[in-house]
Amino acid sequence: MNTDTLLFSNKDLRRLIIPLIIEQTLSITIGMADSMMVSNVGEAAISGINLVDSINNLLIGIFSALATGGTVIVSQYLGRRERDHAN
Repeated sequence: MNTDTLLFSNKDLRRLIIPLIIEQTLSITIGMADSMMVSNVGEAAISGINLVDSINNLLIGIFSALATGGTVIVSQYLGRRERDHAN
């Protein structure tokens, strides 16, 4: 494989993927920690926390989908060597 034609090396891709993994791990951990903190209060409190957590997960999913769509469009422009449109 000719590395002169690649836009990103494997090292560059690892630098991008590691923060994404950390962000998803922290997002899941916050939901679990919230549930554990209110577990002694009662079932209604746990239900409320889980309801808010599901709304947070929905918003994270929407923003992730928008970011993924933007990434696809930019990568198509970069693949066509149209850097001015990609910017």
